[in-house]
Amino acid sequence: MSNQYINQTATSKNYNLLLAYNQFCISIMTKIKSFGCSFFYGNDLHDDLRDELWSSPSNYTWPALIAKQLDLAYECHAQPGSGNLLILEKILTHAAIDDDATVYLINWSWAERFDYRQIWRDRWATICPVSRSDVASFYYKHLHSESRDKLTSLIHIKTAIDILEKRSIKFFMTFMDDIIFDRRWHAPLSITHLQDWVKPHLHTFGGETFLEWSKHKNFEISETLHPLEEAHAAAARHMLPAVNKLLNPV
Repeated sequence: MSNQYINQTATSKNYNLLLAYNQFCISIMTKIKSFGCSFFYGNDLHDDLRDELWSSPSNYTWPALIAKQLDLAYECHAQPGSGNLLILEKILTHAAIDDDATVYLINWSWAERFDYRQIWRDRWATICPVSRSDVASFYYKHLHSESRDKLTSLIHIKTAIDILEKRSIKFFMTFMDDIIFDRRWHAPLSITHLQDWVKPHLHTFGGETFLEWSKHKNFEISETLHPLEEAHAAAARHMLPAVNKLLNPV
């Protein structure tokens, strides 16, 4: 028996053992948790129950479909209309109690959204440019800027990355607003440094956001600009290899 055959056999056995170990690691993952806004909550999908007494997230978003494909438990902590500060707040809350058996799928929202705490109600609220309120009118007229949008969103993303890495929690991030990586305007070193730091941790659909990709693929999109079931199913197929590689690095 040649040494070459023995070496090949040993290598094959080691590889199979490593594969088996990685599959075991995936099997003991307790769950996938998702964080984001309406695109992860599943607004306008056929099981959208936002108009019912008890609203619940869709089972047909691409994170939910990936969890089903991997046979992992799934929890959605996305909230329609959220800005990036509120998304970060939810991530930090869960990261404080989760361990490395939980995987986070995160979709960062539009940078122009502004989250704030309503003191009189003791709860979070979010405004955006189309919001009709005195708070929104004042904020977007007197306080809003692209510089702040970029800087704060990038800081929120980096904070999440730092915390999750320190907690050894695996994560997979996408984003909806490519303005955070724009360098044509309002891009001092404070911003470009953060752009370079966080970009390797963020995934795209062939260089596009989920919404842009869905449009170019001619998938059906709702009147409120939410890709529908066909787009989510295709997105799950598109992202599954990358998520699986995160869980199974062989």
